Amino acid sequence: MFSKPRNAIIASLVFAAVAGYFVIGHYLYKLPVGLDSSAFLAGEALQRLALLVDPGLQHAASGLVLLILSLLIVGAIVFLVVRSAVRARAAAVDPERRGFLTGAGAGAGAALGSIVIAGGIGAARGLLGLGQGGRGWLEISNKINDDQIVKTHPVWQPEWKGARVQSYRRFGRTGWNVSDIVLGTGRIRDEDGEEVARMAIDRGVNYIDTSPDYSAAGSEQAVGRAIKGKRDQLFIATKFCTPIGHLGRGTPVAGYKHAVEESLRRLGTDYVDLCHVHSCDSVGRLMDPNVHEAFDQLKAEGKVRFLGVSSHTPNLVEVANAAIDSGRFDVMMLAYHHGIWAPLAEIISRARSSQDMGIVAMKTLKGGKHQGLADFHDQADSYSQAALKWVLSNPEVSCAVISFFKPQHVDEYLFASGKRPSAGDIGILEEYDRQILGSYCAPHCGVCLDSCPETLPIHDVLRHRMYFEDYGWEKEGMGLYAQLERNAAVCASCSAPCLGTCPTGIPIQERMIGAHRLLTLS
Repeated sequence: MFSKPRNAIIASLVFAAVAGYFVIGHYLYKLPVGLDSSAFLAGEALQRLALLVDPGLQHAASGLVLLILSLLIVGAIVFLVVRSAVRARAAAVDPERRGFLTGAGAGAGAALGSIVIAGGIGAARGLLGLGQGGRGWLEISNKINDDQIVKTHPVWQPEWKGARVQSYRRFGRTGWNVSDIVLGTGRIRDEDGEEVARMAIDRGVNYIDTSPDYSAAGSEQAVGRAIKGKRDQLFIATKFCTPIGHLGRGTPVAGYKHAVEESLRRLGTDYVDLCHVHSCDSVGRLMDPNVHEAFDQLKAEGKVRFLGVSSHTPNLVEVANAAIDSGRFDVMMLAYHHGIWAPLAEIISRARSSQDMGIVAMKTLKGGKHQGLADFHDQADSYSQAALKWVLSNPEVSCAVISFFKPQHVDEYLFASGKRPSAGDIGILEEYDRQILGSYCAPHCGVCLDSCPETLPIHDVLRHRMYFEDYGWEKEGMGLYAQLERNAAVCASCSAPCLGTCPTGIPIQERMIGAHRLLTLS
């Protein structure tokens, strides 16, 4: 095919670059979304393959397997093309030379180079936004903390005991009046989770947010047991999702419906009030005709009443505005806390004024750092209350969802219900911001990402450190970190061009090295 090995090598590397952009970059963008295996080519078969390697796998691994296979296929094609060209050239020079290893070295070298090129260009597209207006992957980062680890809350304050919901708010055009504090169930499972959910319901919480992929379906099962006998008094939200990930664009109508029907089975109910297109990363996925057809059918069948969307992706503004303009969505769930990204206030206001959408504030604690600030002990036990009161001081916010996973949280969080932030609360938030200066990874930023020569997902590494360090979710933090295509092991020997790029002054190299030390067993 190629008369000269040099031409074969050049053509192969060009092929690797094109494959890297259109194939590897595509998958690198989709991976962080957390999609179900069905969203990927041959996804279910690849998921079964991953389960053979790790039988305890609880997340979709199809995308990662497909990414690795794609890189290997690129390398294999380049190896064969270059080896063939070298062997043909050798045969032309010496017809008697037919050695099996002829051209193998050149082929292997070209294959390795092609994998590096494909991976690098794919990372430039998927993570840094090359060719996409700079919109690479930037999950909302709910930030990190200093090296002093405090794994438990301070003493359970007596004055919190017996706290109840004190305020209910109109939830947009749904017509519901929902508790201003929402039971988030991301960490709820088994009997302990069921107990926490029952306590919250008994104290007046009437809105529960769950999902099939929370605790690998354990959340929905625990919630289902907790709501028995009280279902009609509660507003229940779930997601178009499976226990291993979110359903992707193009999922068949039957697939969307089956996922919701499985949620109904786990919850032990005939209907849910709200179903979200969750972690929505694109307008295409938001407006997928199949998800809307599925919702319309489910609504007609009395299985789902309202449609919602949540987004914390590089395309958040585009997705949120498209959701508002479509008129299809009854509810929007967005990250919102003190010091949050300023344009969110405008988006929230437009959603309420133009479509009367219900607005759920999530990620209401600024990184959950109240668990990890060693010098914040005097105020740590009231930080969560100050943060919730600040969120709810915006009258356009319908309610605030926060993750309950200890009995203490029922008292602590509900003590903030119905209250406005006092001067003391504002002082706590200001002091909190002062103490995290230099460690707070601001949401929707990503300024540092272009500076990293290894194209590391700095925001993801720091978020996984937050899970380990601030929330006490050691297993989850380490597991998510282990799934990253690239990790911070290289940071110790790097010249650190990232230093000085962070607008909030984070010493990135130091934080990344510390994250790697925390999140690995080595």
